[in-house]
Order: sequence, then structure tokens, then C-alpha cells
Amino acid sequence: MNQQAQRFLRERGRLATATAAMLAVTAAAAPASSARDAAPTTITVSNDRYVTSDGKRVGAIPESIVGANQRWPDDGKGIWDPGRDAPAPGIVELSKQTGLHTLRYPGGTVANMFDFTRAIGPQDQRGCQTSAGFANGRFVAVDSRFGPDENERLADDIGGDTLVMVPSIGRTAADAADYVEYLNSPADGTHTNPGGGVDWAEVRARNGHPAPYGIRHWEFGNEPYLAGQHYWMSDDETTRLGQFIDGGWQHQTAQDPQYQDNDGLFTGCDLLHRQTGSGAANQQYRVRFGPIALPGDGPAAEPVVKVGGALWQRVDSFAGQAPVAHVYTVGKAAGTVRFGDGTHGAVPPAGASLSIDYTSGHHDGYVAYRDAMRKVDPSIEVCSGWGRPAFAKAMGTRAYDCLGTHSYSTPAPDGTLTRYGNLQAATADRDKELRDLRDRMAHYFPDTARRPKLLVTEYGTIGVAAPQYEARLAHVLYLAAMVAGQLENDVRVSINSNTADLPNEDGTPDVQNLFGSPPEFVRTGRAEMLSMYASMAGGHLVTTSMTGNPVLPAPAGDYPALRAVTSCDGQATRMVVVNRDAEHGLPADVKLPGPIAGPVTVSTLNGPSVDALNFPGQAPEISTRTVREHAQAGSLRHTFEPHSVTLLEFPGGGKACAS
Repeated sequence: MNQQAQRFLRERGRLATATAAMLAVTAAAAPASSARDAAPTTITVSNDRYVTSDGKRVGAIPESIVGANQRWPDDGKGIWDPGRDAPAPGIVELSKQTGLHTLRYPGGTVANMFDFTRAIGPQDQRGCQTSAGFANGRFVAVDSRFGPDENERLADDIGGDTLVMVPSIGRTAADAADYVEYLNSPADGTHTNPGGGVDWAEVRARNGHPAPYGIRHWEFGNEPYLAGQHYWMSDDETTRLGQFIDGGWQHQTAQDPQYQDNDGLFTGCDLLHRQTGSGAANQQYRVRFGPIALPGDGPAAEPVVKVGGALWQRVDSFAGQAPVAHVYTVGKAAGTVRFGDGTHGAVPPAGASLSIDYTSGHHDGYVAYRDAMRKVDPSIEVCSGWGRPAFAKAMGTRAYDCLGTHSYSTPAPDGTLTRYGNLQAATADRDKELRDLRDRMAHYFPDTARRPKLLVTEYGTIGVAAPQYEARLAHVLYLAAMVAGQLENDVRVSINSNTADLPNEDGTPDVQNLFGSPPEFVRTGRAEMLSMYASMAGGHLVTTSMTGNPVLPAPAGDYPALRAVTSCDGQATRMVVVNRDAEHGLPADVKLPGPIAGPVTVSTLNGPSVDALNFPGQAPEISTRTVREHAQAGSLRHTFEPHSVTLLEFPGGGKACAS
């Protein structure tokens, strides 16, 4: 083990000791109504199918309830081994153990400007990409090595599928339709494209995969409701929502509140470093957010281009222009600005500042994207990435297939224990957000058959500075309770963030992701927990109720100690129970509506404290222990360990399995 890893383990031990001390102090000061003095708990399973708050009976639990955000840069953040041209060693087996089924490719914020055409074919013929943020740095040039075909090979190896996040910035509805054709259309030898141009299905066949991939779920845009991801759109959220739905134009200036150098001119995939004049003939640059609109295009005014602070004029052609004429031409669709060669039009001198004030557009919105994509493949579902009630209200009764929301919490940054309590309490807020989305969609689509589906296309925590916080058992408990709420809200796809990441800058593994970091990936507590939910796939959710469930205090709001969901598939009844009490085991009577045909399999995920985590090369601190217990007359008495996730598997299940 290297010195950096040793330092990390010492720091982890210090944090665990501090957390244990804080837990002891809080337990000593706990009120009489705390879990320690709580009345016995009863967990009752009925034979009723679970019904959401908006009156929809929850469908069969899909395998896609276990998914992960699969970002494309850096060989998929180490997931892909370029030397072997195959998944990195260990990843496929870890994925299968976890039950990982759905990969969200090419990622989230980082992929908002992704161009699939640059990421296919031979590696030496691929182009660069622009990172849209934050994983690799906003607007910087990045690689295209882990393309759609590599991702589909990974999905095939793990026995899963893909949700494609469709880039919404710098792309068009026609580009998205081409993306659908590349992945889903048959290569039938007709060499036709429904939208005109390249037959992308034939390109896919030439790239080694004649059969369509058959991607069903597509998501337009990533977090466009956030001001930090408005890109070409308005900084005003209401205006931006309209632009997201129906497209439009937006004036771009140096005074943009989120982005520096929005008035710059750039080259290639690097949209971070604005260019100055090179002194060469025929200089050509691009704006950050093309296309460039011209007068007569919607609300566009004449672009304002300055060289060295002096205003230059737009012309349609350099023909007939004097050698000293301060003129330029515009490539509207490509978003380019070109200067003369010194014979026809002046040359910007070396080092001269370059700026442009312009209108970006016209851009397509969700409606146009959905129409173009479903024209290629009517069987696909195109989700809106504006996963907020405002989108449902703005759309009204206009059709959309699904809504993809991001479900994140930001725990208070003070003390580990306070953060722990706030983190567990936050799951109630995340549940409420899902119910609010369902209720809003139900208002406009009372017929449940026409109601758009609800997807969670990212979830977790955000903005926590504590080292390796998302790897700890505290976070596993939080995520486990979130997945329970997603099942109860009939979420059809659930994407955790992220599959993996590169090691930290000091060389230590980053174990916060589902499988940590290459080259030595790790089975995290999160992966252990998700495998429990994966076992429920194919079953249907049945109603579970509790009495005597202790309530725990937290600064952000009190929360129940136990969280439980139950499924049945006709062969077994499975219940996942999360005990978020960090100090006390909680005895409970688990009652099913019918007799139990044999011993109950009890699998308990736990660790020595809420700060426990798994680290490569070390014995796992978070692990699952499985035992057999015996029920009496349809009831099981079990004590749920402190800070644990437990899977109870009852053989048969009797009336609980009634359809």
C-alpha cells in the first residue's frame, strides 16, 4: 500500500473515532421518545398491490431500478481498457454481482455538448469533444475514446441496457434523429436516412455492429433548470423553460452572469480559452454557442465583432473587398466567423483581441427533438431532462413520454453526526418531490395509461466536502431509503451517480463511486445495497405498513428509524428494511398475510459504524452476512441491527403474491 493510501486510512480512522464520540454524546442526550425507549415495532405486509399517491398501481419492478451514470471521458472514467479494447478487468463481474442493469451514457453535465459522430469508428479517426462541465472542466477539449459502441459492448457484457442522454447544446433535432438511427435503425442495405443525408445504420454496420442496439430510453438535456447549465438559453428560469420546450434564440454578451468570455471567439473543441488574432490569412473562429442568427432570424440583431477594440463590418463575401477593409463573414449554421487574407479583406494582427456580441439560434427544443427522434423509431421514449413540476405545468396536455428528475440532497456541512441525521431526514424531502411530480402529471393526464413515466436519472448527495463521504455507510443507508421511495413512486429507471472515477489527485483511490477507481476497483457498500434491490426485479410491490416505528431527531426534521418496502414475484416475498438508528438494534414483528413455507433467508448489510467504507486491498468494512431464521404462523420476530440494510426473503408468500 502506498504512502498516500496509508495517510488516507489514518484520516479515515480519525474521522471514525470522532464520529463514534459524537454518536455517544448524542445518544446520552436523546429524549425519552428515542429509539432506545420505543414501543415494539410491527411491520405488516398486505396482499394489496401498492398504489402511488396519484392513484396508479405500481408496475412490475424493472431491472433498470439499478442503474449508474456512465460518463464517457477518460475511457469511461477507467471503465474501459483501451489496450485490451474491452471492459477493464473486474468491472463486468462487479456489475453482475451488483445487478447493475442500466448505463446512462454519455453522462450528465459533462455530456451536454457531446457529438456522437466524433466518437465512432477507428480510434485514430475520431474527433475531439467539448466538456460541458464539471467532471473534466467546463468548455475544455476532451477525448472521444469511449464511444457509443464501446458503451454498448459494456452493456451487453453485463447483460444490461442503456439510457442515452441526448445532448441539447450545440446540437439539433436532426442530429438527435441521426443518433437514434445510428443506434436503433436496421442496416438494410438501402442506404437511406429518413431525415436525409448519411445512412447512419450502415455506418454502424461498417463499425462492426450490423444489428440495431434497440435503445428504448432517451433523455433530452441534463439539469437545464439550473442557472449554471443555461448555456445558450436565458438566465431567467421562466424564459429558459420556454426555450427548452419550444426552442428559440438568445442574445449572447460579455455580461452573462454564469460564464466568462461568452463574447469570445474560439477554435476546435476548446471553448474555454478565447483566441486572439494570429496574424495569418483566412483566420476562422467559432462562437461558443452556435448557430449565429442574423437580422431577419427571429429577434436577432446584427452581430458586433471587434478586433483590437475596433468595430469590423459583416459582409456576405470577401470578393471585391479592399486589402485593408475591416470586414468578416459569418457561417450561420456552424457558428463561425472568418476574416480576410490581406488581399480581399484585412487580417487581424497577431495578439489582437477578438470579441463578438451576437444572437444564438434558432435552437430546437424538446418538442422538436422528440418529434424528430420518434419519427426514426416510434417505439422509443424521449424523456424531458427538466425534471421539475414547472415543466409539467408548462407542457399541460401536450405529449411527452417521460420525465427524468435528479434527486439530490445537500446535508449541512457542520459535524459528522449532525450531517448524518440531516442526511437521513432528507429522504422525506426527496420522496415528496417524486410525489409532487406524479401529482402534477396526473393533473394533466388523469388517464394513467397516457400519463408520462417517471424516471430518476441521477440521485445521491451533492456539495459535501468531507473526504469520501459518499462511500460511507451513512450514505448507503440514505441511498437505500431513497430507492425505497422510488419504488413506491413507480420510478421506471433509477440512475445512481456514478459507476467509477479516476483516482484522486494524490493517487489515492476515489471509492465514492459505485465501483471506486481503476485499476483496482472495489465492491462498495453502495453496490452491496443495490444488489438487494436487484433481487426484487420482476416482482410487484405490495403495501407495507408499520406501527411503533421509533422517530429519530435531527436538526433538519425528525425521521422514522425504519424504512421498508416489500415485493412479491410468486416464488418469494422480499422485504428490504433500512434501520437508520445509528446506535440501537430495533426488534420488530414482520407479519405476512399468509403462511410461510420454510425458513426465512436474512441478509444484513452492515459495518462497524456509520463511517465505515470499503477500500481496495483491505478487508471490506461494509459487507453482507446471510443467515436462516424461522417464522411462526406467518410472522417473523427479528432485531434489525443498528445502521443496517436487511433483505428478508420469505419462500412463497401466500396471499401476498396475489396479482
